[in-house]
Amino acid sequence: MFTAKISDARQWKNILAAISTLIEEADLNAAPEGIKLRSMDPSHVAMVDFEWNKSAFEEYTCLQPTKIRLNVSDIVKKLRGAGQDPLEMAYDENTRKLSMVIKGKWKTTFTLPTLDPGDEEVPTPKIAFNTKIKMISSSFKDIIDQIQTVSDNVRFETTQEKFTAEAVTELSGAKIELEKGSDVLLELEVKEPCKATFNLNYLSEISKAGSTAAELVTIEFSSNMPVKLEYEMPQQGKLLYYLAPRIEAE
Repeated sequence: MFTAKISDARQWKNILAAISTLIEEADLNAAPEGIKLRSMDPSHVAMVDFEWNKSAFEEYTCLQPTKIRLNVSDIVKKLRGAGQDPLEMAYDENTRKLSMVIKGKWKTTFTLPTLDPGDEEVPTPKIAFNTKIKMISSSFKDIIDQIQTVSDNVRFETTQEKFTAEAVTELSGAKIELEKGSDVLLELEVKEPCKATFNLNYLSEISKAGSTAAELVTIEFSSNMPVKLEYEMPQQGKLLYYLAPRIEAE
């Protein structure tokens, strides 16, 4: 049995929209302590990891671990017009259908079929990060938007005093520098200078979706290793992305 009530349907829509930037279908793992979702994108270049403690819900009931395979993109479409109204969800194990009820100016009920759960368990990457950056998520999105006008890839580089995002092509280039202690760069911790290159198409989708779901983002990476982007969620929740680097010849 799994039932949950969320006070703000729009918040749930934004979370699912952030997840659907990488995947269309995924397993929602409901347990007595809360819900989790972890999945790789089809190309296995990026991963999304979402977790929401039961305290994030107005009401929450899950008597035993339940895996529900959802078409996340389809649910986002259904919730397109959702506002700040209560949302109730319930999963019927007999019919294998998920119902969503929005109670606003009128009552709207969606009944959705679920899919066969996957067998593959995606492990959490074990990476030692040498750089940690915290900034306002909308500022990070703006940086990615500016850099993307020049190239398909961006190089992140850090020193003890500065974070740099740079894109260079044969004809043009763009370089954004953020000094430690600036209004935008809320935190900068560097164990050792780092340099890594990432695909901007992925970062653009992630930063756009993340900025609608959370106000702050923490970025962690090491030289030529995956980057971890954590968007701070309310009520002990987390929304993480991992993106593999683009390895370039020196």
